[in-house]
Amino acid sequence: MRTSASEGNRAYRAPASGPPPRRRGAAAVAASALALAAPLAGADSARAGATVIISPLRGTAAALAQTQISFLGARARTLSSVSIVGSISGRHSGRLRSYASEPGSSFVPNRPFVPGERVTVRARWTFSAHRHRSLTDAFTIDQPGVVASTHFPITPGTPADVQSFLSEPSLHPPKVIVHQAASAASAAGLVIAAPFQGPGQYGPMIFDSAGELVWFRPLPAGEDAAVFGTQIYRGKNALTWWHGRTLALGYGLGENVITNANYKTVAVVKAGNGLQADEHELTVTPQGAAWVLAYSPVMSNLSSAGGPSSGLTLDGVIQKIDIHSGLVMWEWHSLDHVDVAESYSKVPGDPANPYDYFHINSLTPDSHGNLLISARNTWALYEISARSGLIAWRLGGKKSTFKLAPDAQFAFQHNALRVAADEVSVFDDEGAPPVKPPSRGELIKLNLKAKTATLAGQFVRTPALSTLCCGNAQPLPGGNWMVGWGGLPNFTEFNAAGQMLFDAQFPAGEFSYRVYRQPWSAQPAGYQPAIVARRVGSASAVYASWNGATTVSSWQLLTGSSRGHLRAVSTTPRSGFETTIPAPPAAFYEVRALSASGRVLASSKVIAPTVA
Repeated sequence: MRTSASEGNRAYRAPASGPPPRRRGAAAVAASALALAAPLAGADSARAGATVIISPLRGTAAALAQTQISFLGARARTLSSVSIVGSISGRHSGRLRSYASEPGSSFVPNRPFVPGERVTVRARWTFSAHRHRSLTDAFTIDQPGVVASTHFPITPGTPADVQSFLSEPSLHPPKVIVHQAASAASAAGLVIAAPFQGPGQYGPMIFDSAGELVWFRPLPAGEDAAVFGTQIYRGKNALTWWHGRTLALGYGLGENVITNANYKTVAVVKAGNGLQADEHELTVTPQGAAWVLAYSPVMSNLSSAGGPSSGLTLDGVIQKIDIHSGLVMWEWHSLDHVDVAESYSKVPGDPANPYDYFHINSLTPDSHGNLLISARNTWALYEISARSGLIAWRLGGKKSTFKLAPDAQFAFQHNALRVAADEVSVFDDEGAPPVKPPSRGELIKLNLKAKTATLAGQFVRTPALSTLCCGNAQPLPGGNWMVGWGGLPNFTEFNAAGQMLFDAQFPAGEFSYRVYRQPWSAQPAGYQPAIVARRVGSASAVYASWNGATTVSSWQLLTGSSRGHLRAVSTTPRSGFETTIPAPPAAFYEVRALSASGRVLASSKVIAPTVA
């Protein structure tokens, strides 16, 4: 459906020149957003069944030139007389496209807006037979900034730090060193991580508690992965992760991937409105949408933080993406709600370096339509409405709604989770620079009435660790917790009392943004088990593996004098990622992957041995 920007409306034209509108304060933006999100009253509300939230939210001053206009709650067929007018660029034609995951649609303009201009939105919404409502919105396009694309330095390590396999010569993930073996008290599941910055290849990686590789997908040179874990997508367990380039500024430029239990990519989730997805979060909803984060370099007034009136700033952006269509359903900008004066970071002396005043690094939606987010550089968690964008409360930072007990305070934190109605967890980095080390996983009890916050539990490794960034604390069944130490190569499982149950690490220099312990069962599709046969003198051996297969119990070896005449000669229990199978001399070899019941799961190619 194509809709003229002026259809059924008077043309609105602002002056074609002149200074751009002044950035509105966070309070003014919040008030406007609340007015826009107000539900219909009385009978109209009952008939409509929902409100319409327009993004960019009313009063937004940090919108992007390539923004679409999102009408969350109004399908394309219910909208008419859509008028999109820029104060400099004039009227915009475009296309209305509906979402697949929830009622709503986006108007996608045919051309971008102009930085500095004010955009006015008008539309008519038919929410039931003979019931209409006028929708309006107004926002400002911010001035974009340019940042350096330098990367973090790499720790190369040694060949001893990297795994190699004869049957899979292209795989070289880092080794896993287990310091404390998992016991019966450890939670079930595999360990899921995405190591980078150290030796070996980078990419999503799954391994067991003994450190034995289960699955690894190496990424192209210059790319890394983050937020790798399992989530439910379309009712089934899936693997999800971000991959792209991590900048030395501390955020990523890339996209998100969803694969099924056969390791086939079923969806790619990108940020919209001219942004690239950041590496700090990906949360899939049961309806088929995804919450993603992005960093937007823009010019902003930094005078309240002791900086210039127009300085390069990183705006923290939240987007809700309709996975099927890739459309932006909802958008939130930190600069419109949190003043730069709330930051504990200093404005850079070099104007070419952006002021990363907020640094959003986690997002968790709840069942009440709210989002719990964490901002590293304001030392605060924020509960915000996923409709109006309003901040309901702050925990920590310079404007905390709650009074934190001294032992509950945190700094440069990551991975905020709502574990109960009155309890949250965070990974408390305490650096960098160091504030009150060591780093820890932390449970905080909230008294919502008295507005106090107290320490309910903590997880500190022995010996203690202090990380400079990143990290997570994952609640596990039975009260256990898995803690990834972020900028360090370590990860540790604790019981509810804070006792260590499992402790391991990657080689020095490596780290994973988060580390999880999660159940995962999969069988690859699209590629066979890998096999190599080698003959050294009179001795022969076959090496077998199947990258990602979790149900292989043993390997059956077949030999023969020709490719078409093979017979089974032995069965060898699976041993780690790659199993070495003693083999009699033969012209050809094949292996079959067997389940615990002896069922054939898959067969390899038939190969001839190589002679050393």
